[in-house]
Amino acid sequence: MTSERMTAARGGQRAGGHRKALTALVLADVAFAYQQTAVVPVIPVIEKEIGVPQAWGAWLLSGYLLVATVAAPVLGRLADRRGRRAMLLVGLGFFLAGSIAAAAAPSPVVLIAARAVQGIGGAVFPLSLSIVREEFPGDRVGSATGVLTGAFGIGTALGFATAGALTEAVSWHLVFAVGAAVVALALPLVVRWVPSRPGPSRGALDVPGALLLSAVLALILVGLTLLPQSKGATWAVPAGLIAAGLAAGAFWFRREGRVAEPLIDLRTLRSPAQVWTNGVTVAIGYALFGTFYLVPQFVGNGTEGFGAGTATVGLYLLPLAIGQILGGPAAKRLQKGGTPRRPLAAGMALLAAGTAACGAIGGSSRPAFLAAAFVIGCGAGLTISASGTLVNVKADKEHAGVSTSVNSTVRRIGGSVGGQASAAIIILVGTGRAGWSAAFGLAALFALVGVPFAARVPLGGGPVTDPHDGHY
Repeated sequence: MTSERMTAARGGQRAGGHRKALTALVLADVAFAYQQTAVVPVIPVIEKEIGVPQAWGAWLLSGYLLVATVAAPVLGRLADRRGRRAMLLVGLGFFLAGSIAAAAAPSPVVLIAARAVQGIGGAVFPLSLSIVREEFPGDRVGSATGVLTGAFGIGTALGFATAGALTEAVSWHLVFAVGAAVVALALPLVVRWVPSRPGPSRGALDVPGALLLSAVLALILVGLTLLPQSKGATWAVPAGLIAAGLAAGAFWFRREGRVAEPLIDLRTLRSPAQVWTNGVTVAIGYALFGTFYLVPQFVGNGTEGFGAGTATVGLYLLPLAIGQILGGPAAKRLQKGGTPRRPLAAGMALLAAGTAACGAIGGSSRPAFLAAAFVIGCGAGLTISASGTLVNVKADKEHAGVSTSVNSTVRRIGGSVGGQASAAIIILVGTGRAGWSAAFGLAALFALVGVPFAARVPLGGGPVTDPHDGHY
């Protein structure tokens, strides 16, 4: 065989290996995205069937986000030490265990705990992106990342579209069982087709920082959970928890800036572009995940909403997922001739308009409500893509990954608060017209306040790199 043929054969083998690796990662990401969001449409059903109080029902969303917020940087740091495929398998393993436990959960406590275990797998998507950047040649990284981002959107859409039908046909337990089956199918493919390599660094893991961040979020979310159930002097308990959480958060920020090996290296994230963008990202997370919690509750309400049955609740969220799939690529087209501030500000405006429209339309028009959900999704796609790009202004290759990871973490923090605060509002104000208007209105206000900040993110004339970030 000539040298040219041998070279071509080796190139073909590498290309075949890349296709197999990408297939395994796509299946893992579809399963992860499906299981992450499929629970959203059936939260109201779960609350009724196993007696979860509404304030604690929001923990099926925010509890997952709380654990994922901490687990993502932890697994990311361990991936740098132990290898990215190894930590991807760990994340999928926890996700599978949590899915099986959720499918068999006999009580609210077990189910919420199972969702928390699933949250440990919250690093699956970013780890998949890291593996692509590590294994694929430079000219194929962009297309492979686009495939993974699309797979994530498909998994999200499938979760919204099928969860209600599975629940009505059999039980909400089946939603978790189906997700577990797909994760179980992905695991051996990752073992077989994704190369195993040692981690590139030996940095220490900041366990105290991880525990302190967990405590910060838990204190704030538990306070928000107890707040609508408190009366008179008992309001001091949730208020004290929230105040303690904020104080602990301030201490965590100071500590992370001083330790040698922090959980999240905040010292690299002090540029004005990163500070402004991450501030806007809190509003993105609040509006998006607050809407995720509110829409199923609202459309199933027979008085103010549409009285939708279990099988159709998720369909009201499907336009949101489709809008997000379309909004991500549109950010790059909208940026042409300008900066990422343009799609970020446009996306924030769409988030505000869509969320406000949901509250204003109420149960008066299904087509209009579905159109509003689509607008929210388009806004989410634009903002997530643009914010991931903006935090990397002037970032070198090493710090680009940290910047993107922190931006995703900040979005989850905003989402945790958004889901819990939305539940608290409709409990405090009630499920009448005023309650829904207040809950959707506050989410819209968060997004609206972010518009001028998004439009004025200080770029400082630095280069803008594209992290290909499209995940929640």
